[in-house]
Amino acid sequence: MSLFRLFFLLDFMLIGEFLHAEIPKTTGQQSHNVEPRWSVRDWQGMPTFWKDQTPVTPMMFWQWNPEDYEIVNFSKAGVELFSFFGSTQHYKRPYWKQDGTIEPAFQDEQIRKLLKLNPEALFIPRIFTTPPNWWVKENPDEVLKYSVSDERTSKRGPRISFASEKYMREGGGAFRKTVRKLMDADYGKNMIGIHVTEGPSGEWFHWDSQFSRTANPVASDTSEPMRQRLIRYLRDKYGNDTGRLRDAWKDASLTFETVQVPDLAQRRQTTAGAWRDPQKSRAVMDYFECHNLTTVELIDHYCRIIKEESQNTLVTMAFYGYTQDVNWPIEIDHRDIASMLRSKNLDILSAPHTYYRRKLGEDGGMRQYLGSAALHGKLFFDEGDDQPHLEKLKSKPDPRCTVNTMEESQALLYREFGNTVTHGVGLWYMDLNGGWFRDPVLVDTVGRMKKWADEAMRHSRRRNAQVAVISAPESEYYLGYRQSPDNEISYALYHNQMAAFYRAGAPFDWYLIDDLDAIRDRDYKVYVFLDCFYMTEQQRKAAEALKADGRTLVWFYAPGYASQTDLSLPRMEALTEFRFETVEQGVLKGVMAASGREVGIGKTQKTFFTVRPEKDVRELAHGVGDLKEKAVMAVKKLPKWTSVFSAIPGVSSEQLRAWYREAGVHVYTDDEDVLSVNESWLMLHTRTDGLKQVVLPKKYRKITEITTEKVIGENIDRFSIDLPKYTTAVFLME
Repeated sequence: MSLFRLFFLLDFMLIGEFLHAEIPKTTGQQSHNVEPRWSVRDWQGMPTFWKDQTPVTPMMFWQWNPEDYEIVNFSKAGVELFSFFGSTQHYKRPYWKQDGTIEPAFQDEQIRKLLKLNPEALFIPRIFTTPPNWWVKENPDEVLKYSVSDERTSKRGPRISFASEKYMREGGGAFRKTVRKLMDADYGKNMIGIHVTEGPSGEWFHWDSQFSRTANPVASDTSEPMRQRLIRYLRDKYGNDTGRLRDAWKDASLTFETVQVPDLAQRRQTTAGAWRDPQKSRAVMDYFECHNLTTVELIDHYCRIIKEESQNTLVTMAFYGYTQDVNWPIEIDHRDIASMLRSKNLDILSAPHTYYRRKLGEDGGMRQYLGSAALHGKLFFDEGDDQPHLEKLKSKPDPRCTVNTMEESQALLYREFGNTVTHGVGLWYMDLNGGWFRDPVLVDTVGRMKKWADEAMRHSRRRNAQVAVISAPESEYYLGYRQSPDNEISYALYHNQMAAFYRAGAPFDWYLIDDLDAIRDRDYKVYVFLDCFYMTEQQRKAAEALKADGRTLVWFYAPGYASQTDLSLPRMEALTEFRFETVEQGVLKGVMAASGREVGIGKTQKTFFTVRPEKDVRELAHGVGDLKEKAVMAVKKLPKWTSVFSAIPGVSSEQLRAWYREAGVHVYTDDEDVLSVNESWLMLHTRTDGLKQVVLPKKYRKITEITTEKVIGENIDRFSIDLPKYTTAVFLME
């Protein structure tokens, strides 16, 4: 862990201790030292729910309110765990009243409805921490402010700053009393935890996401609470040394008291081509660090309240840690994931899977650094909100619904199940718009998956990937805004390039670069440094230590180019063993030398790096346009390892398979279908029809395709299966 990361963690823990000291703990009507005690612990190699000393299948069903049809029929189908509530319900009926009383009447009413329909049901409600409108009006100095004031921001009511200590203190007190009321109710024994929610849709995004998903940010948060939080952050980071602050921010007259939050003009300014040079723009990067830490502090604050009130008998969940696959301004993202994973108060991370590759034949990849989450003992829940075909039957259907038949709906539902069971994570099926599952066939489909999810708990849930993808979400602090030539590369890597990994025929685990040291001794033969443009010295040393044992290291765009203090091409060259030429800009496309095939995307990226020719360097692809004589993808074989570089997000699944095989990675299939696999489960989601050939890494006693419940073979290490286009097959391998 870097020294800066240590400062961040110490700071948010100290702030939490300070605020909690001011929030009196309630005195419950009953003791909660009694069972059941819910927790998240390892089972069969991956985190899961535990009820006392019994592991529990992590699958549940969500809808806005408990509805008769769904609760009755899903309960009969074997679903035991339910979740409910959304943001608009909270805004209309807040539990925190203006006279100071706490009345979660709406929540109480709906919970009682659930238990009337199924008295044995377990539930984990979403409880929002967003302060009610009356509190926001009474506390205008605690309100979020944007760098831009225009018709976008004026259309929305004021929202609270995540940095407001008053909000944390008073809102925390109200939240604590709400938790206690729910626990002390007669249904408290059925509640296994609380899903803590805040921000738009409860997903812990900053409020910018309501109206700035374009290239024109509104750039929060310039409020006084955030300025004060930034000052505290800087005092910690620079050791309360004004001289160090002035040197970093390049301002000889600056004091901690005169620090201002950088505005949009400062944030937009790139000072080295596409890059924010730390020698000139350190203030912006420091603000982004603080901005993201503030969200982590807030989540930890509310999760700690739950842990204290329940005496550690309830689990905590939050939407956080999303991979950066939405093409919006950086202020909205979750970027301090490494700190969140180190929280002792948060048990479960959750997110909907990618919104951009959800159609049949696409991967529906989960938006979380799942390798790091599991490494730190966090259970992940995928929000299964793919829309079944019943949405299309409505008078005004949601245009995001892409399927038309029952069979297509089942293919999506089985893909959700296949992705989660092969990663050993949780899944909730979601009825976002109402009526999505009101067909006995769909209920039966979910019931079958719950049966197989229960069966999965009897088998190894461990991953067996030999490929590790490594990310550094902080890297974009140093690049300009997305949706511009300053930064077209980042979205393309998270969207276009990641799609190829799911079709490459071998599983991969996705980690944060902060955890590179912790996984060095695992059996990964290929390491892919996806967006590791920023690295600390410790992280660079961890990457250097991988240059042995025949491993292949794949680098994209600008590995290690940025640090806390500078931008360095020699550092990038030393890391990769290539020599680079920097050009002002280039199109993110290439032409493969072997096939003449064009790969990549037609976007222009400023500050483009090409590979200089050398004796031991083999060009794999050259650029297009002005870069047609330049290498944009290359490989270099060294005595103990292989280095591969791509300046573009254009490495195909076919090329990945070739690198995998050369490195000794087991490849399961060449069929270009979506594949996910662990020690006990394998999923194929097909892009084409025909005979699918699967080669396994060892012999299995029995293999069952669970959507048809047919045994494929016994005592086999390979199999063939004929599958139609756009279908999902899920295999239990015993």
